[in-house]
Amino acid sequence: MKLKALLVDDEAPILKNLTKVLPWEDMDYEIVGMAKNGLEALRMVSEHQPDLILSDIRMPVMDGISLIKELRSQGNLCEVLLLTGYQEFEYARAAIQYNVKDYICKPIDYAELESTVRRIGEEIREKRRKLLKEQQIDQVVHWANENFLLHTLLGQEADKGKLILDEESLLERKDFAVLVVDIEGYAHQSITWSIHERKAWNLHIKEMLRETFVSMLKEQTVLQIREGEWCIVFSSAGSGEITKDQLYPGFLALQSLIDKKDYMQLRMCLEHGPVALNEMSTVYQRMQQALILNSSNDWFVSADKTMAKDEAAPQGDIPSQWKWIEQIGTGLRNGDSQVLQQMIGELKHYVGHLNENAIGRAEKLLHYLLIHLVREMRELHMLPADQEEAVWQQMQQSLSLKELLSLLVSLIERSRESVSSKKTSEQLMLAAQDYIQHKLGKDFGIEDIAEYLGISCSYFCLLFKNHFGETFVEYLTKQRMEMAKCLLRSSDKSIAQIGIGVGYQERRYFTKVFQKYIGMTPSEYRLKESPAS
Repeated sequence: MKLKALLVDDEAPILKNLTKVLPWEDMDYEIVGMAKNGLEALRMVSEHQPDLILSDIRMPVMDGISLIKELRSQGNLCEVLLLTGYQEFEYARAAIQYNVKDYICKPIDYAELESTVRRIGEEIREKRRKLLKEQQIDQVVHWANENFLLHTLLGQEADKGKLILDEESLLERKDFAVLVVDIEGYAHQSITWSIHERKAWNLHIKEMLRETFVSMLKEQTVLQIREGEWCIVFSSAGSGEITKDQLYPGFLALQSLIDKKDYMQLRMCLEHGPVALNEMSTVYQRMQQALILNSSNDWFVSADKTMAKDEAAPQGDIPSQWKWIEQIGTGLRNGDSQVLQQMIGELKHYVGHLNENAIGRAEKLLHYLLIHLVREMRELHMLPADQEEAVWQQMQQSLSLKELLSLLVSLIERSRESVSSKKTSEQLMLAAQDYIQHKLGKDFGIEDIAEYLGISCSYFCLLFKNHFGETFVEYLTKQRMEMAKCLLRSSDKSIAQIGIGVGYQERRYFTKVFQKYIGMTPSEYRLKESPAS
């Protein structure tokens, strides 16, 4: 990519010579503007964001030193090369104070100037390469640690070898606190949304959670557990004692956003901690219990408000009941039909040996397991929309414990059939599809996804084309463009922010791809799809 240069001098002949004499094209520069004084230059800097400014010092209206001073006060760190006939020390001293890159005297030695401009260009590019590498490393560290936290939270086996440790190891920390955010009614209300609408909406809520609580919850990591449910892991030591009243403004802001789509109820459950990493899964299960066993009218639940053991299960076997949540995910995502079969047996045994005092709690538990199972089956494309709607219709009725168990068992049996009938290639492509959807905003390619699946690049390309009927690049571009369309319609983020959110770091390139795919620029699309239009 070409670097952008801005030329500033009150003498027109010098400006003209600078454009003609130096081999800008060969040096990989683009001249984005020419200004006669510092004030003109400031306006052009705001518009074009140049990488290098070549400026005279003595100019009317605003001189070169004042221009640099104003740029630095605005936080602009572009490189500046001063051209001047004045060699007094105070000018050089002022220039050094504002981090001027170099200082060349008039009359200009154009060979020296060309050499200097080339050198500065290489330094700018090297700095960018280093910054990009650091950003990529930061992204990898964040993604790896976030992925590890998610697996730990869900009680799944995580590969510690892939954990990229910060200065203070995640494995050794014991100061975590947890906030679970769940949208009650999401699974049912979102049944008519397209997959792109659901992904865009969930991404938007995740970003809103991060922005809403960034100043309150220190060192936060926002994890999406599944569609409609998030978990914020943060530092209990750095955040202090978080109260219901402190969370309430954030709850109102998020609930008002949710109400714009469909009526659904936002609920939160807070564990103040401190929690060690090896306790995370148990804490999360307890928080799920607290949300289930408290009234859905309560937007806030404290994690210590769980059911008493003797109330929930006279048999005193609470862990065995709540492990079914984990078994659902393990059985479906790993294609383990045996785990699902074992779960059916345990459910029947549990219900068959209940006493009368535990029936109410058991109904709540089975109802939650049904919702959880439907969510998981939807994400894995195991439940067509019409069948899902039929399940929701049944759940709206007042079902007995026996009817709840029957419905749950029938769904598990259906998921077992789906798991057993899927070929290995289909499972690989479903995993690939899930990987793509979760990393649309990241920079990844065929090598990354093939390595994730544990197959060769050539085999991946063959499977992908056979399964989806298009190449990986075509499919990825389409997914990103569909996500961009949803964000342009539903979000007030800038075009550049949306481009970054779907994997395009440069707004210009994002606009080019979007226009080619959609037939209009992102700005035109947003204007066309806005409510006012």
